[in-house]
Parts: sequence; C-alpha cells; structure tokens
Amino acid sequence: MATKYLLRTAAFAALLLAASACIYPYEVDIKQGNSYPLVVEGDIHIGSTTILSLSHVRPFHDEEYAYTPIVARGYIEGEDGTRVDGVSPYADPVDPGYPGGGYIASGYGYASSYYPGYGSGAPTLIFDTGSLRGDQRYRLHFETVRPYVNTYESDWLEPCPAPTIDELSYSKNDEFEELWIGLSMHCHGSHYFRWTFSENWEYHSDLYTDLKYVPEERRIGHYYEYGEHNLYYCWNSASSSKINIFSTVNQIEDRFEKLSFHTIPLSDQRLQVLYRIRVRLEAMSENAYNYWVNIQQNSEEQGSIFAPTPSEMASNVHCISDPAVQVMGYLNAAVQADAEMYYDNAQNQFYKPGRPRNRDDHQVTNTPDSLAYWYHLGYLPYQEIYEAPSETPSHHMWALSSCIDCRRLGGSKTKPDGWPDTHN
Repeated sequence: MATKYLLRTAAFAALLLAASACIYPYEVDIKQGNSYPLVVEGDIHIGSTTILSLSHVRPFHDEEYAYTPIVARGYIEGEDGTRVDGVSPYADPVDPGYPGGGYIASGYGYASSYYPGYGSGAPTLIFDTGSLRGDQRYRLHFETVRPYVNTYESDWLEPCPAPTIDELSYSKNDEFEELWIGLSMHCHGSHYFRWTFSENWEYHSDLYTDLKYVPEERRIGHYYEYGEHNLYYCWNSASSSKINIFSTVNQIEDRFEKLSFHTIPLSDQRLQVLYRIRVRLEAMSENAYNYWVNIQQNSEEQGSIFAPTPSEMASNVHCISDPAVQVMGYLNAAVQADAEMYYDNAQNQFYKPGRPRNRDDHQVTNTPDSLAYWYHLGYLPYQEIYEAPSETPSHHMWALSSCIDCRRLGGSKTKPDGWPDTHN
C-alpha cells in the first residue's frame, strides 16, 4: 500500500469497521521498497546556528530498525559559492576527500512524530551559519551513508527578513488563575511567522536546612563542611513542544500587540521565585507556513479524513540519487529575532502555593543506626534538638526528602547561563 494513503486509508477503515460492527486485523506498510521515508527537520538560520535533525518514519513494532543509526554528512551552499560544512556532536572522521566536510553525524533514528502513534529521535548535523548574509539564497546538501545510501538536496531558499520583537509582557488573569505572557511584534513585508521558546526557573523546597547526612560516615554534618551548597534552591528548564505559528495576512499591518502565546497556572512551581522565558521568532515563506499548518492540524487537532497527510505534502528537500525515495519536512531560511523576559515573584507575588505536602516529620535519635535507618527510608534531617547542658544534638527532626531536597522536584543545582546571582 502506498505511503501517501496511510492515514486516509486508516480513517476509512475505521469508519467501515464501525459501520459493520466487525473486527478485522489492519496492517499498513509504509516502506518504500527496503527503506522508510526520511524526515528532515530544521531551518537555515542566518546569523546564528543551524541544526538539522533526521529520522525515518517506521512503526514501533519494527525491531529491525529500532536501533539502526542514521549516519549523515552535508553542507550548506550559497549562490555566491559560500559553503558551510556540517559537524555532528557525535562526529567521527570519515574520508577527508568527501566534499561535505569530512565528518559524519550519527545517532539512533526513530520514527518521526509527523505520524500519530510513532516516536521520534534526532541525530543532528550542526552548521555554523553565523556569518551567512540575508541577501542571497541558500540550499542544503547532505548524504545519508547508513542505513541507506542516498544523496539529498533542497530547493534554493530565499531568507526571510528578521521580524522585530517590540516587547514580551505578562499579566495576571484572576478568572483563570493564570499568568498570561504576551508578544508584541512587527515585520514589514512578511505575513507568516513561527516562534519557539525556552524557559528557566528558580524554585525552592518546602524546608530549609544546612544539615547534611553523610552515609559513608553514618553521621550528620553541615554542607559548608564539605564545600557544598544547601539543597533548598534549585533550577529547572523546559522548551516549547507545540507548533507555534501565526499569520498577519488578514490584517492591515504585519503587527501583533500582546499576542497571548503562553500561560502558566499561578500555582505552578515556575512562578515560585524567579522565571525567565526566551523567545525566538522567525518569518516564514507562505509554502513553509502552509506545510506547518497542515502538520499542526494532523498532530494537534482532529483534522479531516480528507485533509492531506504529511506524506502527501510536497517537501522542498529531494532525494536526487533516487527520486522515488520520499522525503517529509519543509525547510525555511530566516533571520531570527530573540527576546527574553523575567518574572520575579518577590515583586509581584502572583504565585499561589498549592496544598502543603505531607512532610511526615519524625524525631530521630542521634545514633548511627537510627540515622542510617531513616535515611534509607527516604528521609533527611532538617533541625537539631539539644538537651541541656550537652552541646551535641541528642535528636534531629527528619522529613521526607522531597520536602527538603529541591532536586527531588525535578530540577538541579546547576544555575542557568546568565542567571542573576540571587542564591547559591
């Protein structure tokens, strides 16, 4: 069965099964001969870094290709003869005579998220495109050397000019108990846009302590004795995962004022201390925008059984060694705009703590056996208890480690780059 009929045929099959109230086994074959369709994800970012991700569409149950690495090498060329070679974080030297830079990118290629029910992996080629100019066209060349040997080439791409981010702002919505983050932007001459964002936030655990249980010594000391920081403050991060696109084609101006693009519940840990969001905005060609609109409808919305599936949408990347090989994905070339915004809860106090966690406090005798016992049960000490006139604590208060160790809430003690020096 041809790949392009995969989702449509599946939908019709489901309707027929429902109508007849009968159950039949249903299998689809998305292979093209001995290979699966290649998915190309990434854009050429003028003035920054370009990252190309590759994967093959395949069913989860196909164990033969479950751990087959995709190996690729390639370069970006400009109309004036400029060439930027791709390098991989997993770089291994190959034939130095290869015109694509002498390095290969290797990683484990799982099926693409373009198809519902399939997973995704992302071996990469990284291009330093910081010196490329926005006044000429570019195209991508790459070759896969494993598991399938093929050569690919994109159409010539005209870089879209950078939009202007006028402001990132936030406001509290009391009705929905959310923090709304808005984007104000303009771009004369472009009508289609996509953005991504990354988040960092600082938070703290329920209980502060400078006490440290040392399992090797079976005793309680202090973090400063070991040159370590306490476990009260931590940092965490996240990145946007949805397809974020919008158009100004029906507006008089290519402008948006306080477009609400992200919301955070006021009870969310991200707002507890200090929150930062960094936004990257780029203009898109009309063809690229239409491609992503359809991907969005297929992956995030109900869509229609008559709408084109990802495999039916024409890609601007082509297999020139074998035109029968299908490629999915649509490259865009653009100059990105960047902006960041902080929310400081000490100034705004929008954060609304949820119901307190059960700390399950226990008073524990200060003996090696008792300390080791409660430590292995998942507890940590947070307070010393003295009995006069002794200067050594006779007991300690212990609570669940998730109430003391901020790392247990998903973060780490690694401070993000450029973070204000507020805590250790």
